[in-house]
Amino acid sequence: MKALIYNGPWDMTLEEICKPQLGSGDVLLKMEAVGICGSDVHGFTGESGRRAPGMVMGHEVVGKVVELGSEVTEPPIGSRVTVFNVLADVAPTSEEGDPSFLNKKVIGVNLGRRGAMAEYLSVPASNALPVPDDIPPEVGLLAEPVAVVTHGFHRLEEKNIQSKKLAILGSGTIGLCALLVAKAKGISDIAVLDMIPEKTQRAASFGGKPVVVKKEDTPEEVAAKVTAALEGKPDLVIDAVGSRGSFDQCTALVDEKGSILLIGNLAKSVDLPLQTVVSNEIALIGTYGFDRRAFEKGLTMVPELKDELTTFIEGRCTLEETPAVMTRLAKGEQQALKVVIEFASD
Repeated sequence: MKALIYNGPWDMTLEEICKPQLGSGDVLLKMEAVGICGSDVHGFTGESGRRAPGMVMGHEVVGKVVELGSEVTEPPIGSRVTVFNVLADVAPTSEEGDPSFLNKKVIGVNLGRRGAMAEYLSVPASNALPVPDDIPPEVGLLAEPVAVVTHGFHRLEEKNIQSKKLAILGSGTIGLCALLVAKAKGISDIAVLDMIPEKTQRAASFGGKPVVVKKEDTPEEVAAKVTAALEGKPDLVIDAVGSRGSFDQCTALVDEKGSILLIGNLAKSVDLPLQTVVSNEIALIGTYGFDRRAFEKGLTMVPELKDELTTFIEGRCTLEETPAVMTRLAKGEQQALKVVIEFASD
């Protein structure tokens, strides 16, 4: 089969590799649509350090079941599925992938050549979850970013943290999913920040209050804009960016005794304004990926969010075109909320 191999920063090549072997409890999927995630782009450049040379990326997946393992009866051949991509809550071995940064096995993230930027992917049958027939493949794969945000809200609920005024940093895929999930949970007073005015306008069309951040704005000036938009300081701030600057902005934004939900993790480290966090009793809540509960919940939300999620798809490419697209995205030469790799149907 054809697969994209990540050779190192800025280097990805299309190669012929063996089709995945099918275990007795596995299903073989023929890819229909694979999303290019922002984390894939940051891994491609080497910026995040969270992709290893020799691997196949790709973790936002919708495919058709084309073969069943000897012990599998469901899902049936021909059915459309998405993939809960966490295979185990232990780090992979060095033979399987890269165990250095994540204590779980995740398809397309740290499992070597078990990624979706290929023509076929084998997964345990229990990880292949049906996608409703009326949901296009490119929309179905957005269950993954919806699940990322859903897991974040589950983390808040575990700590009995609720919000009346919410600010979201970043109007990309995760930021907009955060807006949609927050609205579904009954939060109506939501400001969405971004440096690109067109991106904040999409947030406005989804019911958010747009706040355009200028490069020369200080964190205090941005905080004043958000306070004006919300008519008060946010009690919850979601960082969907994960840069040093966005973290600084979060601590300047949030109200006393408020909470910051950290989803973005682009920067390996940030400066912690310890006295501000301690004196204002700010809670910092980290969240990464999702568990099965969040993924299944995210998948059930896709039909009700279908109209909004459809607008996320702003670019399409083939597997062959993907290295050039990744390069343009990384250089900022192509702007797209979500680019989907499409595969020819039989």
